[in-house]
Amino acid sequence: MASELINTLLILGAAQGLFLAVLLATKQTNSTANRILAVAMSAFSLFIFTGVYYAREYYYAFPHFIGVSVPLIFLFGPILYLYARTVSEGGHAFRKTWLLHFVPFLLVTLYLAPFFLQDGASKIEFLHTLMQAGPPRYLVVIQQLQYPHGILYVLLTIGLLRRHRARLRENFSSLERINLLWLRNLTIGITAIWVLATGINLLDLAGLGIGEVESSLTPLAVSFLVYAVGYLGLRQPEIFHGPLPRRTAPTPVPIEVAGGAAPESVGGKAPLDSMGMGLSGSVRQETAEDGGGYQKSGLTQAEAEALMQRLRHLTAERQLYLKSLLTLQELAEEMSISAHNLSEVINTQAGRNFYDFVNGYRVEEVMRRLRDPSYAHLTILALAADSGFNSKATFNAFFKRHTGMTPSQYRIGQGVGT
Repeated sequence: MASELINTLLILGAAQGLFLAVLLATKQTNSTANRILAVAMSAFSLFIFTGVYYAREYYYAFPHFIGVSVPLIFLFGPILYLYARTVSEGGHAFRKTWLLHFVPFLLVTLYLAPFFLQDGASKIEFLHTLMQAGPPRYLVVIQQLQYPHGILYVLLTIGLLRRHRARLRENFSSLERINLLWLRNLTIGITAIWVLATGINLLDLAGLGIGEVESSLTPLAVSFLVYAVGYLGLRQPEIFHGPLPRRTAPTPVPIEVAGGAAPESVGGKAPLDSMGMGLSGSVRQETAEDGGGYQKSGLTQAEAEALMQRLRHLTAERQLYLKSLLTLQELAEEMSISAHNLSEVINTQAGRNFYDFVNGYRVEEVMRRLRDPSYAHLTILALAADSGFNSKATFNAFFKRHTGMTPSQYRIGQGVGT
């Protein structure tokens, strides 16, 4: 009974994967990323079906499907890594150099080609021998190589995700509506599957196999991942939509301090960075993890300082940080400079990325309103939303980091109310 339930779930998972593959392949927006994910869903569907294929002995009717999953597994890591890379980097075309990621899959396929070219009866006979005497040495080696190969691509994807997060913080003041969470959850799902598969393999090598259900566990986990992709695709349509903006190339900028000397504070106090330092902190060079250096931007120290003055003046005077979805590009257009140069100025002069820079002003605005009795009738969450925050969790984290206390504690300390 349990085995039939598992087989039903696997069949539904395979069908779901094929449905998603067709849906993604026909999407016009962000077509490269969607088509890569469509290939992944197709590969997942084939792999999921192998669980049913062997359990129900479909190989007697369709012997040429025997062994297809062996090279197929070497596709999973590269495909999902390239999908994450396409989404995070905002690319539109598949690069020829990416084909190098599929060399292991191609080598395994070519090595097994003599088997794949055999007639059906020979394949069934080979399968019977494998079930009785175990797999031949070459097949054991190939199967064991699957695990380090998959884990390697998990690590590559995690590193990519970290760089993606840094780039988001260079371009957006709010991240709640951006597909960072989607890529993170997808990576977590993939990691969990590889941990499960590797754990089962290690138990087998130690002679501690967990019985007949063991062969269905990994396909079942992949099936749940496919279900999750479909569910999130319906709840969060941006998963299947356009890529994130990339940093623009640096351009020469006119250096002019608008309105004279810039104010040094918002609400009477300079916004703080994550270490409690003011905006006038020491200059630092942007690291590779932050999104790349600025050695070729052409800005001198004096020009960068003048632009910082203009930025502080504009931000304080017009309170642009109150716009919850403010982006680096929008702020750069307000200053009539390139997004690249603005990002450089914020990084080197403020010692922070754009995300932390804008939210620092938002915290200061909330603090100012918490000190003002005329805002006592409003809840703290309402003040946070009016100051540009989209998320209660983000607001609380920023406020605690900048002040060392919760918003409620701060309001009580000011004697304004609760």
